[in-house]
Amino acid sequence: MQPYLPSPLEIVRLAPGDQSIGFDCRAAIDWDSFRVTVHTLDGSLVRTLLTDQERVTISGLANGTNYLLCLTAQRAGRVVAEAPRRLFCPGRFPGTVVNYIHPDDHIYMPSGRSPASPSLLRLPSGRLLASHDVFWGECDQNLSFVFASDDEGVTWRLLSHLQPCFWGKLFYHRGAVYMLAMSAEYGALLLYRSDDGRTWSEPVELLPGGDRLRGGPHKAPMPVIACRGSLWTAIDHGSWTRGGHANGLISVPVDADLMDPSQWRCTGFLPYDPSWPGASRGQSTGCLEGNAVVAPDGRLFNLLRYQTNNCEPDYGRAVLLEADPDRPSEPLRFAAVVDFPGNLSKFSVGYDPQSSLYLALVSRVTGSNLRQRNILSLSVSPDLFHWQIRRDILNYEDNGWPEGSDKVGFQYADWIIDGADLLVLSRTALNGAYNFHNANALTFHCIRNFRR
Repeated sequence: MQPYLPSPLEIVRLAPGDQSIGFDCRAAIDWDSFRVTVHTLDGSLVRTLLTDQERVTISGLANGTNYLLCLTAQRAGRVVAEAPRRLFCPGRFPGTVVNYIHPDDHIYMPSGRSPASPSLLRLPSGRLLASHDVFWGECDQNLSFVFASDDEGVTWRLLSHLQPCFWGKLFYHRGAVYMLAMSAEYGALLLYRSDDGRTWSEPVELLPGGDRLRGGPHKAPMPVIACRGSLWTAIDHGSWTRGGHANGLISVPVDADLMDPSQWRCTGFLPYDPSWPGASRGQSTGCLEGNAVVAPDGRLFNLLRYQTNNCEPDYGRAVLLEADPDRPSEPLRFAAVVDFPGNLSKFSVGYDPQSSLYLALVSRVTGSNLRQRNILSLSVSPDLFHWQIRRDILNYEDNGWPEGSDKVGFQYADWIIDGADLLVLSRTALNGAYNFHNANALTFHCIRNFRR
């Protein structure tokens, strides 16, 4: 796998807006000014400026138009470095753009050209961390970026990059930041450690890797929770090529050295069984991307995305598997198929002690297009078995957004409860994304007084 090597001068963050582009640059050479030019794709010069700032916003651009952004560093009137050119398309995004990659921008290849796998974390200092990997089908998929905000998500800046790192989940434990991730799609399961989110340790390997053909670990950025003196999170094994995934949990004692692989335990992997009571009838590829969650009675469950696309019914069900927290190496066992609107794409589940409700942000399907992801909704449950859509967070279906459901997506959202507010990080496809799945932006949203 070819590593990502930052250039001496680089545009490290893009944030298109309404008739505008904002960007951050970083230079590893001596400079005294930057020259910025914006061109249309036919080469016509639109804007040029000189600046001594590493954060720049350019307004007066045309929404829906593709532009080329060029940057050079100068010293004593001479060009000393030129940054790789970046593509962008202005347009209105909801929330705040954390980062953006144009679908035809190959700067992060061979990892990919689409921001994916959002993960959001609040540190005890108050700083927000947001991460994403860089995805594209059949690419290396092994690069992730970490961003920080010190003003409640109003502005963001790049902190660091991790490689190899894919499907990464940020979490905080006993004074340290961790990134639990894959080395690549179906690669090794890795764990990184950091004191600040900027400087990271070398990773340790928790599970050996496989590949797309043979199958291997699959670990989306799912919640990491505490139960019975251990940290728990969901893990799958298999591949789409092999027809699906079996499901399990991994855990480590809360007082262990998390960077010691011998301290981690993995349950056995339970494959999908179409004869489970309540299972949809038909050819399902089973379950994946589960949520470790503790029920009101203290039982430990894995609540999973359920692929019912070719089944009857084809939507509205999820699968609950139960673990034995006192025997962390035992396989999971089937618990129930539950009604769950929003089961066809990744969702994250958490518990709100103030309302005594479990929350999930889901991509709600409203019609016959089961691939629809242009509505992000808040679903709630008192017990994990009964779920109800309470409110749409983002709705670009009923609001008549002109791009339609095949080009718009708010998906795989990660979120945290922050007092009275809900903070949300979305893998967002909008304003010229390749399609609804291959997003072009990571967007941050603050839902004020969400319990109302």
